[in-house]
Amino acid sequence: MNFGTNTLKAESIRKRFRDWIRARSIQELPHSMLETTLLQGGCYIGRRFSLLGFSLVWHIDEQQVKLFGSDGSLIETENLRDFCKSKDTPPPEDSFQ
Repeated sequence: MNFGTNTLKAESIRKRFRDWIRARSIQELPHSMLETTLLQGGCYIGRRFSLLGFSLVWHIDEQQVKLFGSDGSLIETENLRDFCKSKDTPPPEDSFQ
């Protein structure tokens, strides 16, 4: 596992998740977000990000994110590369291989 690459992905996910929530909420977003490291059998498998009742789950092997509403229901599933693309600048090509 290339930790640097996953760190870059996590930073892109954090930024886009905040943007995604901002587009769906009238509340002011707090500066901090709850972030949980997902482990299975002692191995790193992804992260969960939570903010204002919304959650995003990223399993690194699936290369997708799952977005959940405050009631826990699945809102959407999106390809990681597509989700992290900025409206202005796409992420570096090598950060999503």
